[in-house]
Amino acid sequence: MAAQKSKRLLAAIPDLFFGSKVSGVASQLGIEVRFAASRAALVEGARSGADLVLIDLDAAVIDPLGAIREIRAGGARVVAFASHVHAGRLAEARAAGCDEVLTRGSLARSLPALLEPLRPRPG
Repeated sequence: MAAQKSKRLLAAIPDLFFGSKVSGVASQLGIEVRFAASRAALVEGARSGADLVLIDLDAAVIDPLGAIREIRAGGARVVAFASHVHAGRLAEARAAGCDEVLTRGSLARSLPALLEPLRPRPG
């Protein structure tokens, strides 16, 4: 039997430490992660078949809220996160249409469970 088609994780996370945490958890689960460094790369990656898009709301260079609205129009699942002290930003992400909005700490704790559905399965 052939393995299931690999699912795609796309992330816009400029924080190298947190990006490496996401990359490490994804690697442990056998999931390939691509990082987008610009809004254009994020939107294009989401439209070209990403199964899950993680967006750091502190990534000002990508205009996170504008990118979320644009990505949501294409149907990709979007999870956004920011520090708990940015309650307004988290609320704006919800209003922009994110499937899930988490604090950075909550995302760090729930990352394995969040990524588990992307894990390749024999099939």
